Amino acid sequence: MNGAQQRLLDDMRDALLAPVDAIVSTSMLLDNAGRDVGLDPTEFEDLRKIRSAATELYSFVKDKLHAEHFPAYLDERGVESEMSTIRHDIKNRLNHIMGPCQFLILDHDEDALSGDLREVLRFTEQCLKVLNGTVSQPTGWKADVIGHDLKNAGESARPVIDRSFVGSVKREVEPASILVADDNATNREILARFLERHHHTVTFACDGRETLDLIRDRTFDLVLLDILMPEINGFQVLENMRQTGHLRHTPVIVLTGLDGVADAVRCIEIGAEDFLSRPVHLDLLKARVDACLEKKRLREQLYEQFFTPELAREIVRHPDLLEMEGKKAEVSVLFCDVRKFSTISERLGPIKTISWLRDVMGILSDSVMRHGGVLVDYTGDELMAMWGAPEYEPNHAQLACTAAIEMLSILPEFDTRWEESVKSKTAVGIGINTGEVFVGNVGTRRKFKYGPLGNTVNLASRVQGATKYLRSEVLITGQTKNQLSPDARLRRLCTVKVNNIQEPVELYELATLGRENWTGLREAYEQALVEFERQNFTKASSILGNIFLEYPNDGPSLLLMSRAVSAMLDESAPFDPVWELPGK
Repeated sequence: MNGAQQRLLDDMRDALLAPVDAIVSTSMLLDNAGRDVGLDPTEFEDLRKIRSAATELYSFVKDKLHAEHFPAYLDERGVESEMSTIRHDIKNRLNHIMGPCQFLILDHDEDALSGDLREVLRFTEQCLKVLNGTVSQPTGWKADVIGHDLKNAGESARPVIDRSFVGSVKREVEPASILVADDNATNREILARFLERHHHTVTFACDGRETLDLIRDRTFDLVLLDILMPEINGFQVLENMRQTGHLRHTPVIVLTGLDGVADAVRCIEIGAEDFLSRPVHLDLLKARVDACLEKKRLREQLYEQFFTPELAREIVRHPDLLEMEGKKAEVSVLFCDVRKFSTISERLGPIKTISWLRDVMGILSDSVMRHGGVLVDYTGDELMAMWGAPEYEPNHAQLACTAAIEMLSILPEFDTRWEESVKSKTAVGIGINTGEVFVGNVGTRRKFKYGPLGNTVNLASRVQGATKYLRSEVLITGQTKNQLSPDARLRRLCTVKVNNIQEPVELYELATLGRENWTGLREAYEQALVEFERQNFTKASSILGNIFLEYPNDGPSLLLMSRAVSAMLDESAPFDPVWELPGK
């Protein structure tokens, strides 16, 4: 150690001992003040921690900031490195004092305890100025001089909990899962109390290797990372997170006793979201944590246009779920069309039509989301949704059918809001098909749109169109029916051939809630359908005639009767039990 370094070391020790001694003295006064305001056991423990940390800090400064602590073989760079470590350790100890102080001020801002607590914070701030080189004081500095200077500096010199700053955050962020990586137990305890106070879930790692293991095995919304840790340091953790892709979706705030600009720049360049030097003001930490989580939340909102909030959160955490280049997947696709849209829009006019359409599409979309579906698209008065991707879902067909039934069940309540303007009930037609698709970004580089492509989608659209001809509210294909439970309430309606699809398709009607005597209707209709397919048209017509006595407006029965009568009237025409849909 050269002469200049020796003088710098002596000046720093002397400049620190005075405010640290003042912290020790003030912490002793806090015991009496605590008894006067009636603290609970936890708060008395905080006072004990402040006093213990202050005493430990005083001993550390006396012992470490001394030339005898530095081995003679250290060159200039070695001395600087050792000094950096010592400053880091002093800041950690200051953090152990400031943390409990700030917690106590939050709960006792107006009573006798707050004055002494603020004195402690003032002296810790003075220590920080010495460590950061922003204050230069001569040897022989006195604690009472420090106190006098700070008091004369006015309110601007007071390191307090800035409630106005905290209050400027527009809303409390949602609780998050946060990993705290720090080898110092007291730092972990302070951060845990702070984060849990704001309802976050906290997990701890005590070294860099444990940090990486947790990040690999679990999902976190945010990481608070120290730099100087055993096994693997914070720089290496950041670098590993960048290489594995975790930094793309898991923000990291570095909290460390290191204060060099080079350290901060290095962390930010690797990919850290923010860099804070200890000791940390809790109001500032809250603002930084909230800002990181809010940015993450904004990314989630982008995906909530298409996915449930839970799935949007998973996609932000694991963007590879989307596989933007696309993949094959088995899904169930639903199309829902609002009937008589032109008539209603003419009656309402353009402004009210937009409000009405937004309302009806909103409640239909809510049903999709409640049952884990993906909102793929809106086309005028038609909604398209999908189940089974991007996450594998074995019950995708059942979920699509359940959502369809719910859509129909909530329309009566919607109609009560609009009956005065619309003057008619809202009707929809829903078609569902299941099969393999190519799923991914079906938009462009400029406009993201996640969805499926393939014949499965085309057929689902055609099935929705068939609801108009069969006068049924919900139709599903045989592919969807095969994935439902055997006791599903279904009626086989017919086999159809649709535009641009080669193979004939079996259509089934899904029974809606409250459908009376469904079993009797299903059994009678399916018996008539079997007779029709056997070309027993007279018998089929007789069965259908009995159905009309109880269900005069049953659309599938009316269509089947029409087909049976046509076959009887034109016996020369070749018979084909497969019905070709007259249109889309």
